[in-house]
Amino acid sequence: LLGCANMNAKIKNIIISFSFLGALLFLMVASIIAPDIDISNSERRTLLQLPELSWDAVVNKDIDGDRYFDNLEEYLLDQFVWRDGFRTINSATRRYAFMQKDVNDIFVLKGNIFSMYYQFNEKAVEQFAGVYNKVISRYFSKNGANIYYTIVPDKSYYASEANGYLSIDYDKLYSTMQNKLSDHTYIEIRDLLDINDYYKTDLHWDQTKIIDVANKILASMGNEGNVSLEDFEQKKFEGFEGSYYGQAALPLKKDTLIYLTNEMLENCKVSYLDEGEFGKTGKVSFIDVPMYAEEKLGGVDSYDVFLWGARSLIQIENPNCDNGKELVIFRDSFGSSLAPLLASEYSKITILDLRYVKSDFIGFITTFSDNCDVLFMYNSALVNTPAVIF
Repeated sequence: LLGCANMNAKIKNIIISFSFLGALLFLMVASIIAPDIDISNSERRTLLQLPELSWDAVVNKDIDGDRYFDNLEEYLLDQFVWRDGFRTINSATRRYAFMQKDVNDIFVLKGNIFSMYYQFNEKAVEQFAGVYNKVISRYFSKNGANIYYTIVPDKSYYASEANGYLSIDYDKLYSTMQNKLSDHTYIEIRDLLDINDYYKTDLHWDQTKIIDVANKILASMGNEGNVSLEDFEQKKFEGFEGSYYGQAALPLKKDTLIYLTNEMLENCKVSYLDEGEFGKTGKVSFIDVPMYAEEKLGGVDSYDVFLWGARSLIQIENPNCDNGKELVIFRDSFGSSLAPLLASEYSKITILDLRYVKSDFIGFITTFSDNCDVLFMYNSALVNTPAVIF
């Protein structure tokens, strides 16, 4: 009987070993056969392609300090078959089996995904304020501009501390900015927002939920500020996977992305700087586009439907508004969905993103009218990040 038991144990071990080796072999062959993927939509990044084998690549480092076999290892990890499935298994196991409160600084509350921001960087905030003051001094000190600024609270502002997660000292962040920009008008919007005004799977706010924010900003800048949701037609995109959806790697419910339009917005002339042409020749030229980039829906980032995503310079000219007023907005992606809600009150809106154009170069690509309104608005997470704008 003892001999039979030993034999059965031996057979069992052989079966387990060969099954494991068979699974490894299957995954290896499948990874070799499967075509390489250029972009991971869930991770919002370009995947590494097979590095070219050469003697120079093997013995010398590339510009990132990696050698050939370092890049080969990264390539194999990026192109591993069923990569997203394994990411989901890993994330679900750590969250639900091991009961981790967060995975890689991503946490989920009632289907709402958050990213933790908890290291306050006072130097980064001061640097941000310094660039603001530099831009104001260089471009708006002599043209009678009216300067305003606001800080968009990141989504975790409304959830982290209340639910026992690490959180930065938001009061100190806001007070530091206000101390550094005390000569200009601050517009408080934190009290107008709550967690339901943001997408569940993304960091951004829902355009349909920020009408009150648009009205307060307009009123603070001397406009009537009477925008209403009923003024717009709502267009919907189902199945929106926000930037946090892929990071969470969990089978969560997707969002519905809604963007607002009407006849006035459709009649606006919208154009963005041809950055390729400017980079090659230094010539300033613009590409005319619709207000909303519907072709971006279902792509790597559907939120790019708002004003065509990351752009250094965008202009909106409203032929239905003849007051001659110009609004200049320095913003991040949150401003892309807000700007259309402000368009009714201005003949022209000039939108710049200091993440993609250095402040020293602004004068080469655009000019500003006298007595324009200027609004600085960036997300608190970016304000707290070193060397984002220059």
